[in-house]
Amino acid sequence: MIIPSLEGLTLTKGNVGGSDAIIFPDLNGSREVRPEQIAMICDRRLGIGADCLMRIVRTETEAGWRIDAWNSAGRPLVHAGPFARLAAHYLRVSGLIDLFDGESVAFDGPEGPLYVTRTGLLYSTGYELALPVSEESVSRGYDVAVSLDGVKGVRGGLMVRSSDFGVVVALEKDEEMSAVTGQAQYDPNVPGARLTVVVPQGDAMFTDFDGVERPFSAFAARVFGEGPAVEQGARDAAVALHAWAGETATGIYRADVAGTGLEIRFAGGEIEMTGPAEIVAEFSLTGIAGEGR
Repeated sequence: MIIPSLEGLTLTKGNVGGSDAIIFPDLNGSREVRPEQIAMICDRRLGIGADCLMRIVRTETEAGWRIDAWNSAGRPLVHAGPFARLAAHYLRVSGLIDLFDGESVAFDGPEGPLYVTRTGLLYSTGYELALPVSEESVSRGYDVAVSLDGVKGVRGGLMVRSSDFGVVVALEKDEEMSAVTGQAQYDPNVPGARLTVVVPQGDAMFTDFDGVERPFSAFAARVFGEGPAVEQGARDAAVALHAWAGETATGIYRADVAGTGLEIRFAGGEIEMTGPAEIVAEFSLTGIAGEGR
């Protein structure tokens, strides 16, 4: 595989929030990759395989760093989402920054700096508060009727609005969640909505970072999307559960989604997402005249 701008670099593969990314350092921002090259390296059959290609750039801004990210089709990602946590982990383990427990690193974002804070082996980022579409839908419990392929009957779905729309459907059993294919019919129709199915798993107590015992709500979820959509769907599920619980909501949620654990907190006017980030491989690309060697 030949991508001239990436030759001679050590590339890194990492996982975060149920998504994976290929990372390359470009500290002065001089290396360019074309959409077709991004699609080639992200292809899981013919390339290396990833949800995203991510470039780490040093900047002269207040943040000091920038993430340029593209999805597996080569289209730019406006919001880095969970990949900011992976970028922070990459910078730390590669020795490009010191990031001690409790410290933060900032990345330039479309709405200003995005801060990632390290807590032990976990990383946290804050996002603008996502909300159900209307108070009326919250009081009713749903605002769209959903027929899920693989599960009998019609279910109520709650729409959650942030930068886009998601629909959350609660199920009773893990077996039902496993049976859902991702195909759904909505009444009224919701074109392009991200679908998340969730199985609540009850509340429990835990000792928080400040030594105080607090309740949390656990749930398992399946998100029908790729890349950042997986974590966005987990956030949608927490927003829906928070709305459905009303005054009894714990405000702290622990999600099992796409084989990874996430903690989701409602903190003032934002949602804080916390989870692990992992580096799984380092590699380089080689090739002669378009043929791999």
